[in-house]
Amino acid sequence: MTMTNRFAALAASGLVLAACSQAPDKIVLPNPSLAVDTASGVPLSVPSADVSASMPMTVPSDASRLASGEPSGPLTLQRALAQALLTSPDLGQFSYDIRSAEARTLQAGYRPNPEISVLSEDFGGSRNYAGFQGSQTTLSLSQLVELGGKRTARLRMARLDESLAAWNYEAQRLDVLTATTRAFVDVVVAQRKVDLAETTLRIDRQFQGGVSERVRAGDVSPLEDQRAQVTLANGEIALQQARHELEAARIRLAALWGSKAPKFTRASGDPGEDIVPPPPLPALLALAGRNPDVARWESEVAQREARVAVERSKNVPDITIQGGPRYYGEGASAFVAGIGITLPTFGINLGNQLDAQAQLAKSRLQKEAAEVKTTTEIRRTYERLAAAYQAVKVLQQTGVPAAQAAYNGISTGYRGGKFGLIDVLDAQRALLDARTRLLDAQATYHAALADVERLTGETLRTSSATAKRPGAPL
Repeated sequence: MTMTNRFAALAASGLVLAACSQAPDKIVLPNPSLAVDTASGVPLSVPSADVSASMPMTVPSDASRLASGEPSGPLTLQRALAQALLTSPDLGQFSYDIRSAEARTLQAGYRPNPEISVLSEDFGGSRNYAGFQGSQTTLSLSQLVELGGKRTARLRMARLDESLAAWNYEAQRLDVLTATTRAFVDVVVAQRKVDLAETTLRIDRQFQGGVSERVRAGDVSPLEDQRAQVTLANGEIALQQARHELEAARIRLAALWGSKAPKFTRASGDPGEDIVPPPPLPALLALAGRNPDVARWESEVAQREARVAVERSKNVPDITIQGGPRYYGEGASAFVAGIGITLPTFGINLGNQLDAQAQLAKSRLQKEAAEVKTTTEIRRTYERLAAAYQAVKVLQQTGVPAAQAAYNGISTGYRGGKFGLIDVLDAQRALLDARTRLLDAQATYHAALADVERLTGETLRTSSATAKRPGAPL
């Protein structure tokens, strides 16, 4: 084989080796899939933790986020939840974290690139080394060979980083769902308060007209007409305040899917629906492990264990293999080959190992703290949910009916001269207060239920009314 052929063969083998080194081992990336309600498009449950691969999940693409339209017309809870999942700016940020983690996993699978070098020696000197007469030219191809399982450990840690990014997305997804549910309930309750204020104002106007007639007939003092006018003015103020609070609630809800101004006309829902007894506390505590804030720590601990393995693998020095042809000025040629190894003279990566081990020990305590915090929050939220349920039932069955009956009786008696105006106003105030307290209790119930669902990662709205009507908002 001539010198030219040798050079061509060596160059070709170098290119093949370089190309092979660029192709990483097959990397199985997570397949985005999550159980979805076919009627509403809303994910149904939180996947279980899997420390060996990234958690399956749904990440909205840019196209779907941009193509989704702003909700208009009547708005249901399912539509609001689906819109928030598609276009929430807060949630959209986390999808890019997942893409970044996938890219890091891809990069972690690559082996070190080979290097090719040309070295010329003994030229341009004097006597026998003038020009290139006594020169030596070496074409060398070198490859770093990682030992100690560095690439495997690095790739496992990158895949666990993917899993953590997926859990972070899942936690944010539930946060968005919870915030949207609470905001939707606030809008529904605010609408009911506006309706209540309008009804109260209409009654106040009718009552004030009746008082004016009795004053003109000389049955009561003109002072009672002035009192009725004050009540009427207070009713108008209350209506305006209720309308402003409703608009503020609408703005808060629309902001959750990235809208600066709401376009929907009215939130469709009845806060009195789906008021069912809370599940038993032990059953809720058993679901604490489904909370992403808890479940993620399985992957977190595994990821930090993987980092310990990465740092330990660095204790094994890598080797560099090199070889190639050497050409002499007089036309002769020969092959050279060598091997290099790092001498761990100034350390064996001890500091990084100790740091990784400390972070691993810390993660185990953080996991325990997350479990305690979640369990405590479930207990606290359960008490709030149970109290709201009891308040709703008492007000529905006793409080509001009794206040309504008292107001009707006193109003009728006032027209017959049996009661004074102060009695009518007191009865009206008691009825308004009872209805307002009922709306507040219903809002507290639904908000607490949403918080329990966030803490357990489980949908608890499974009443018969919801089952019969998939679009039921509450």
